[in-house]
Amino acid sequence: MGRGATQKDRPPAFRSSLAANPLPVVTLKKDMIEYKLVRSNRKTIALHITAKGLEVRAPLFMPAREIERFVKSKENWIDKHLDGAAQNSNPAGRFLPGYGDEVSFRGRKCRIVGSPGMGVSKPGYVKGRYEDGMLLITEGLEQDSIRFVLSCILKREAGKHIPQRVRHCAALMGLRPDGVKITSAFGRWGSCSAKKRLNFAWMLMMADDETIDSVVIHELSHMIHMNHSPDFYKTVRAYCPAYDAQRKKLKELGRQIAREGWKR
Repeated sequence: MGRGATQKDRPPAFRSSLAANPLPVVTLKKDMIEYKLVRSNRKTIALHITAKGLEVRAPLFMPAREIERFVKSKENWIDKHLDGAAQNSNPAGRFLPGYGDEVSFRGRKCRIVGSPGMGVSKPGYVKGRYEDGMLLITEGLEQDSIRFVLSCILKREAGKHIPQRVRHCAALMGLRPDGVKITSAFGRWGSCSAKKRLNFAWMLMMADDETIDSVVIHELSHMIHMNHSPDFYKTVRAYCPAYDAQRKKLKELGRQIAREGWKR
């Protein structure tokens, strides 16, 4: 905004766009990405990656369609630098859990417990499991190996829990997705393709059940509205009234995951 400008001073079209959605969204080939739009008296448009994600700096009265067209033209740059920022967000090191430490699992703190009965390792064999509120892992592993096994446990549990929640929520919404996939995406909790295939990050298993359901409902709602319009959010909130509260919890979990450097 220009210096001293108030919302009342802005053109009607610009005022309404601010009121409708404080975070614009652009639909790229791989995903939909929210970005912060900063308007000023500058003459050119530029992209910046900040600690909070993508920031677009544009001239004060540049049309929204022109901004979106520019952002879409930089999809490869955005994808590369968002991933790079995520990997470098923990310069001091990464989370290296040990026996006795606690890890978030479905919103609860679960203790890592060494188990002597997990058997001998085999290639590709996950030497751990979730049981009775504990994360059981073979005794005697180094911290890097514990971390790897933890990620395998969470991926496996995600593969069981999330598709079950998709089936439940889809039935309530009268929808039939064409498949569910668990991914290792970082910074994207979920996505919905034009072919109605849903993807969810295994790190979502660190969230509580209500928050997991909010992401499931969000992606299912894209089967009705392939955008982030007011109608889209109306659909989301119809099935998840506490969506705004769940979204805040997701943002905090994202910051926690970045601090602990799970991507590295």
